[in-house]
Amino acid sequence: MVLLLMVLVAIAPVLLIFFLKKEVQGKASSYFSALMIACFVYSISNVFELTMETIPSKLLMLKGMYLGAVMFAPLVLLFTLIYTERGNWINRNRMYLLFVVPAINLLLVWTNDFHTYFYSSFVLVNKGEFIMMVTGKGFGYWLHQSYTLLLLFVSLFLLIKRIREVPPIDSKQVFMVILGLCSPFFVYLLYLTSRGPVLIDYITFSFLGTGLFFYLGLTRYNLFKIAPIAYRTLFDNMQEGVLVTDTYGTLITLNLAAANMFELKTINQNIALKVIKKDWPEIHELLTSSEDYRMIEFSYKVGDYLNWYLVSKSSIKGQNRKSVGSIILLRDITQEKLFQFEIQRSREEAEEANRAKSEFLANMSHEIRTPLNGVIGFTELLSNTQLNEQQAKYANTALNSANALLDLINDILDLAKIESGKSETNIKQLHLHELLETILDVLSFQAHKKGLELILDLDPRIGDVIETDELKLKQVLINLLNNALKFTEKGQVIMKLTLLNPYTEEFQENLNIRFSVSDSGIGIPKSKQQLIFEAFSQADSSTTKKFGGTGLGLTISNKLLKLLGSSIQLKSEMGKGSDFYFDLEVKTMNFKLPSQDFSQLSETLIVDGNEASGKVLKANCESFGIKATHVKTVSDTFFALENNLNIALVILNNSLLGSNSVWTMQKMMTVVKDRTPQVRFVAAVGSIEQEATIKLYSSIGCNTILYKPSTPSKLEMLFESLVKTRDAKAEFPKAHNGSNIPPKDKEPFKLLVAEDNAVNRMLIKIYMEKLDPNAIILEAENGEEALELLRNSTIPDLVITDINMPKLDGYELLKEIRSKPNTNQIPVVGFTANALQSEAEELKNAGFDGFLTKPVVQEKFRKTVLRWLKIDNQ
Repeated sequence: MVLLLMVLVAIAPVLLIFFLKKEVQGKASSYFSALMIACFVYSISNVFELTMETIPSKLLMLKGMYLGAVMFAPLVLLFTLIYTERGNWINRNRMYLLFVVPAINLLLVWTNDFHTYFYSSFVLVNKGEFIMMVTGKGFGYWLHQSYTLLLLFVSLFLLIKRIREVPPIDSKQVFMVILGLCSPFFVYLLYLTSRGPVLIDYITFSFLGTGLFFYLGLTRYNLFKIAPIAYRTLFDNMQEGVLVTDTYGTLITLNLAAANMFELKTINQNIALKVIKKDWPEIHELLTSSEDYRMIEFSYKVGDYLNWYLVSKSSIKGQNRKSVGSIILLRDITQEKLFQFEIQRSREEAEEANRAKSEFLANMSHEIRTPLNGVIGFTELLSNTQLNEQQAKYANTALNSANALLDLINDILDLAKIESGKSETNIKQLHLHELLETILDVLSFQAHKKGLELILDLDPRIGDVIETDELKLKQVLINLLNNALKFTEKGQVIMKLTLLNPYTEEFQENLNIRFSVSDSGIGIPKSKQQLIFEAFSQADSSTTKKFGGTGLGLTISNKLLKLLGSSIQLKSEMGKGSDFYFDLEVKTMNFKLPSQDFSQLSETLIVDGNEASGKVLKANCESFGIKATHVKTVSDTFFALENNLNIALVILNNSLLGSNSVWTMQKMMTVVKDRTPQVRFVAAVGSIEQEATIKLYSSIGCNTILYKPSTPSKLEMLFESLVKTRDAKAEFPKAHNGSNIPPKDKEPFKLLVAEDNAVNRMLIKIYMEKLDPNAIILEAENGEEALELLRNSTIPDLVITDINMPKLDGYELLKEIRSKPNTNQIPVVGFTANALQSEAEELKNAGFDGFLTKPVVQEKFRKTVLRWLKIDNQ
């Protein structure tokens, strides 16, 4: 019966291993399993030893007992180190040292037949039911016992120390381990102090206690899962306050940081709960809430200071993923909040500074442009009067200087506007071909005056209607073209648009277009190519003296393109020219190949001494289905006309021979005069050509004029006119300095000008008189005078009002005009010195019918006023 009981006691610790979930408990389970195996080996060997009757057999079983005995104490210490979160103490070298003494003792036991260092003698004693063996103890035996007691004592010391490290609520878990350790410790002491042989080895039964207590700690009480890990990470090493609750919302424990926040002297969950209920309603709400996760932010006044806290509640999952409680983290975010408030305050100050800066820019623009408007306007008027050569030179110099000053002001305002973040993108549909033609027409005078060819090389696959920011694209292209024209003395400047999408005849909504402006100018050395993109910088300081400029153009262009998701790239070679380009992604509405066919015009001969210009014109003709041949010399031209009977159209670049071009075309006409159908002749002339030259072409029978730079739309209109009638008359522009003067029997045009600056009023008056000598101009120095004139005079046909005026500004005047039934239909044009785009948008939204920006030149005034002047004169 005794043997059966001892067998059951021996087997029980091993069975506990199979009920343990190793993946949950980690390394602790490994040491626990090894410890239980050591206990089993010791206990089962002890059972077999009792059944033996001879010394050799009993000695063999005794050696087996020591296989478990020498391992017990080291494994208990390892288990304790893991539990007390001192696992970092365990390394390979220390493991070797830990098992040195057990290895020596095991060696002495198993070689005891050859020495007496462990057991000195063996005597059998009959104890009734069993035969006991009494041994004499040697040095090795006491070494083993001392080492075992030492390790057990160290383990017990670490566990007692652990009690002081954990909150009271967790101390019962430590006591569970201590009980598991104390049972073999005290039994072992009793065994060593007993006299004579003991029938039953109580150490075997103490091992069962160790196994049961350790097992309960690992499973039922979640040892190594809550106490050492959660406590160590969430309690010891966290500055945040931590509250732990059970599934019923009862506060189980809290850490030191939480106690300090609640101003508690000790860690006591009962006192803490009372404080929370009284002073911390937000946290109390989380304690009683059944939500698995929640986060709140609130403020709490501590003394004279207001603190901010961020509290989060998270569910703790136990075995089988079931909730066993909750962890509430309380974090003091006062510093973060103060930082946020500081950022908000700084943002508001920056926005206020930006508003002040914008107002300053608007005021500066107004104050500078208002007098500059008079300077440019009257200098332009002076230039158009009868002046001798010296006077004309002085007037032109003054006009050029004023325009240079205006460009400088525009550049500085643009740069300031972009850097202050006031420049925003305005993506909308635009007609690309019309935009490009407008840009080239504006710059053609500057190019042709220098004898340069201004060329548009447009990929025919690029549709007309696209979506992008028209103003920004226009400004970038004008800046690039202006630079190219400025630094090019001979040759050409080419604006090229290339479609980077793979070729297809199917519609593609998104296009990637490369815009390129190349020239045959001076070029830029590689060492200076990055410098030119910096504000107020140019490739060479002497450049400013020779060519002028601020060095802001490329900087502004790059910043504008950055808003559109692009940037300027550069390829340049000294003495050969430069190529500035950028890629822009846009949406298109009508991506398609040209469908109109002008092949009935047969073959076209292009006579152009400029290789690039002739090549582009030839490609444009072929895109419309017209076969074209390009020749560069007069001799090649006559050779082609004499030998190629298919030529139906000749396009001659007037720049080829200058004043002799008309005579040369006349000779060409002589060569083909007898052909049927008749060969058509077109003269390509620049914007600086005198009217007399155009009349000469007309007089010799030139069919029409193609104004350079040629564009696909101009060519299309030209070909359409030639196809409509084979006897098409030459269509030459009417010479005029404004619009036709209305007949005197009609009611004269009446204009009301409200402007506080007398010089600007005089300038507008002169512009209007030149446009319509019979016009009646009413003048007012401010908005109130303008209203008085509207009440007491006849209703004007147009009102031009300054935006910034004393007493009643332009916006208020517009509001008054629109509020009266007899004046609400009068067109009103705003006159502003603010060059910012936001001002133009504001004027449009306010209800102005148009606007003029100071300084206004005569041509701009004419185009604006002509809208209503034409309507009145019909």
